[in-house]
Amino acid sequence: MLKNIKLMIFLVALLAFIPKGEVYSYQPDLVEQFENKVKKVVSASEISIGCVLVSRSQKYKELGAVPAEGVPGKLGGFIPPAEPQKRLRKAIEKPKSSLDLSDPETFPDSFGTGVVVDQSGLILTMAHVVKDAVKIFVRFPGGKGSYADIHALDGRSDLAVLRLIDKIPDLKVLKIGDASNLKKGQFLVHISNPYASGFYDGSPSVGWGMLSNLRRKWNNQSTDADRTQVPLYQYGTLLQLNTVVKPGASGGALLTMDGDWVGILTSMIGWPGVDSSEGFAVPLDQNHKRIIEVLCKGEEVEYGFLGVQMAVGGQGVKVAQVSERSPAFRAGIYPGDTIVAINGKVVENPDDLFLQIGSTLAGNVAQVEVAGIIGSQKRVVPVKLAKYLSALPVIASNQKSPVLGITVDYSSILSQRPLGVALWGRGVPDSVLIKDVLPGSPADNAKLQSGKLISKVDQTSVSSPVEFYKAMEKIGDSVALTIVQIDGVSQEVVILKKN
Repeated sequence: MLKNIKLMIFLVALLAFIPKGEVYSYQPDLVEQFENKVKKVVSASEISIGCVLVSRSQKYKELGAVPAEGVPGKLGGFIPPAEPQKRLRKAIEKPKSSLDLSDPETFPDSFGTGVVVDQSGLILTMAHVVKDAVKIFVRFPGGKGSYADIHALDGRSDLAVLRLIDKIPDLKVLKIGDASNLKKGQFLVHISNPYASGFYDGSPSVGWGMLSNLRRKWNNQSTDADRTQVPLYQYGTLLQLNTVVKPGASGGALLTMDGDWVGILTSMIGWPGVDSSEGFAVPLDQNHKRIIEVLCKGEEVEYGFLGVQMAVGGQGVKVAQVSERSPAFRAGIYPGDTIVAINGKVVENPDDLFLQIGSTLAGNVAQVEVAGIIGSQKRVVPVKLAKYLSALPVIASNQKSPVLGITVDYSSILSQRPLGVALWGRGVPDSVLIKDVLPGSPADNAKLQSGKLISKVDQTSVSSPVEFYKAMEKIGDSVALTIVQIDGVSQEVVILKKN
C-alpha cells in the first residue's frame, strides 16, 4: 500500500513537467497505463516461478530415503512410510509431514525461489539456497510440484540448476534479456517467494523498484582473502536495487517492464547488523549466461586462468610477472605489458581482469588487448585459457566416464595449489592431470596414480581434458601414455591394455 502511494506521488510529480496543453490527455491514464504494464509482465511470467523448499534433516537416512553416498546432488524423492513405521530403528521425534516437503503444511529448514530455464524440468536458483540440502521440493503456482535433484551447482557464481524428478506439464521458460543494456533509474519488476509466500499454493509475490546502480561489489572479503575462495560477487558484478530482497526471494526473477528476464535476486548480499533498504541481483549478462549454459548441461563450470601477477598502475592492469609455461607465457604476454581490455571489455583494475578472464571459461580463447612497454603500442593477443583453481563447492551430475579407469583435469591447477610454485617453479608442462584412478582398472593395474601428468596419448600431445578424451577415442587394444615426472622434464611411457 505504501509503495502504491509513493508511486502515485511520483507520477503526479512527473505530470508537473508535462506541457500544460498535454496534461489533460495524459493525466487520467498514466497510473492505469503503468499498472497494466506491470500486470501484463506478471501474468506472463509468474507461471515460470517456483518456490524452492529445502530440508537438511538427517531423519531421511533412518527411513532409507537417501541415495547411496558418493553421488553428490542425487537427492531423490520422498514417500512417507505407512504407519506403523516398522523400518525405523527408533521413533522419529517430528511428525512425518515435517519430512514430506510436498505437504503444504510442512515448514522446511530453508526456502528460496527458482526460475524455469528448460521445459524438461530444469530450475535455476541460488547455490546458497540449496547448499547441503538432503531433500528439495519445488512448488509452482496452482500447487503442482516435484522433488528435485541438484543437476549442477557452482559456489563461485552462487548459482545452481535443479532437475525436477517428476514431469510437470506446461512449464514455461522466461524470455531472457540482456542485463548489459540496463541503465540507472530504470524501473524493474521482481517476482519471488519472500517469507514463505509460496508454501501452500506456489503463488509468488510481486514487487517493483528502480535500478539504483550497476557493477556493485560484495564487500565481505578482506583484501588479502584467498582468491580461490572469492565468489564472483567480489569482482563487482551485482545490480543494486532500491527495494529489499527479503529472505526466500533468493533465486527470484528480475524483469524489465517489457517482461525480459535480466537478473536473479539474491538476499545473501548485505552488511551484517545493517538494516539496508537496498537489494541486489546477479545480472543475466553474457558472462553469467555462459555459466548458466554450462550448469544446464550438468557440467562443472571451469573458470579461465591466464597466469600473470599484476601491479596496478595507470590505466589498465600492468603485468608484473608471467608464470612460465602459463597461457599468457605461451601467447606472448610479457612483464611490463599493460592489459587494457579483454574480449573488447575495458580492464581498469585486477577485479576486471579476474572477472573477464574467469568468465571466459577454461579451454576458450580470450582476446587480450595489451599495451607494450615501448611507445604504448597496442596489440591483441589471442590466449587459450587453462583452468583456474576454485575451492568453492561444485556439483556436476554430468561428468566424463573413466577411460581405462582414468579421469583427468587441467594440469594448470597444480601450480595454483599450496606449495605449487615451489614444486613447479618452471611451470606446469603441456599435459593433463590424472584426477582419479578406478580401482581394478587397467590404469590401476599399471600403478598409475592421481596427481600424475600425461603429456601424450600414443603420439598425440594433450594439454586439456578435451584433447585427452578425444585422443583416447582413437586407441586400439592398448595405448602408450607418456607420464611427466615432477621435475617437468623426465618422462616414462606406461602401456595400458584393454581388459
